[in-house]
Amino acid sequence: MKKLITLLVVLSAISLTLFGAVSGSGSAKLTLAVGANFSLDAKADISYSLKIPMLEGEGPLFSGNNLKVKLNVGASPIAATGSIDVILTPIAIAEISLGGGAGTGWDLPVMKLDGLRLDNGTKLVSDQLGGVYYFGRAGLALQFDTGAVLKGDWSSVLVRTYHELNYKGYTNAGVGQAWEYETGGAMVNGFNYKGEYILAYQMPLKVNLVGAQLESYVYNAFDSAHSDFLYDVSALANIDLGKNFSLLTVVQFSNYKKKDVDTSLLELRDKVGFKRVALVASYSF
Repeated sequence: MKKLITLLVVLSAISLTLFGAVSGSGSAKLTLAVGANFSLDAKADISYSLKIPMLEGEGPLFSGNNLKVKLNVGASPIAATGSIDVILTPIAIAEISLGGGAGTGWDLPVMKLDGLRLDNGTKLVSDQLGGVYYFGRAGLALQFDTGAVLKGDWSSVLVRTYHELNYKGYTNAGVGQAWEYETGGAMVNGFNYKGEYILAYQMPLKVNLVGAQLESYVYNAFDSAHSDFLYDVSALANIDLGKNFSLLTVVQFSNYKKKDVDTSLLELRDKVGFKRVALVASYSF
């Protein structure tokens, strides 16, 4: 993990040194979600990106090629996480990314929530501020917007697919020892796969985007005891509130749920069922 962070910092420094015309942008997000059984989640994120022109060429596929360096800090009532990602766009329809980060968690007794838990041999118990949650990731995205080739305000259909291999771990966990971060479900140190598919229609209205998203997961991907194929299906609608503000509504369904007896463990549903409704308020600067 230290080598990955070092590599990301070095790549960022080289990029900023060798290339000019650097531009920056940022965003702040607040996510509020209500899940099944009226469970509540809240998280705030702030990020800043530096965009560096790179590998530019002629034509719509190459004229906007760039490298982005993105820093993000997120916090919930029980955890805080920081990350850095380097994202290369070598062609308009593709993104290659490399990133990593770390975080820690604490308890919120009033809501009976633990930000970090570790298996003591019998069950998962609180390990607040006891160690560091860390991750590294590599991803590839393919995307296309019909609005780039078709004229008109109503011609924009966005298609995007993203595939990621990541390694997640907890410094206090031994080999095969289960841990949980930010109530995300029990895991062990190892590699995981994440896939994402988006189909959306962009419009010149206050409701400027509607669409659907499929997110898929396989935990412990290279282990014979890997998880089942888990997925979330979401309906999306984004509202332009003006002055760099927007509000995204997400209605999410999934083929899995947390077990009733031990909520750190996941199990497959008999059929896809409701997971949560989330509101994501964003401000760009």
